[in-house]
Amino acid sequence: MTDIWLSALTIIVLLLALRLLKNSNGKRTEQEEGVEDKFHTLMTAFERENSELVRSISQVKRMTDMELTGVKEELASLRQQVGDLMQQKEELMENIVQLQGSVGEFSKPKTSSGAFLSHFLKDEYKDIPQLYAQGMSSLEIARKLGVGDGEVKMVIQMLKKQGLLPAE
Repeated sequence: MTDIWLSALTIIVLLLALRLLKNSNGKRTEQEEGVEDKFHTLMTAFERENSELVRSISQVKRMTDMELTGVKEELASLRQQVGDLMQQKEELMENIVQLQGSVGEFSKPKTSSGAFLSHFLKDEYKDIPQLYAQGMSSLEIARKLGVGDGEVKMVIQMLKKQGLLPAE
């Protein structure tokens, strides 16, 4: 767009210069030579500024393209993470449905339902009921298993709510 504008402006200036030269009928005065020199100086400055402008626009475009590529890659990564989380959510929902169906089989709270718990607890959480039954605090369990204290508290709360651990 800028190149078109600059080309049009150049053509107009050249036409004006030709008209001035044509009107002189081959006779050039000092004044006309001065105008021609000024015109030449103006055109040289105009071309230089045009080149700098095009170079600046190209540089901004390259930087914008690189940033856009980075944003696209980050968006693709985030979409993948959302997909993974949705899949985990579905798996958890299935486990909850299975757990709710199995809860009716238990008439009283149990602390030694290891076989049952192994169906829906991740490997890193399977020792939580046993360690809790031994009297360890959630912070001690978290340190021992290398997981977060909040995660341990959440598992204990969930197991209590389902009647798989005694409520205090």
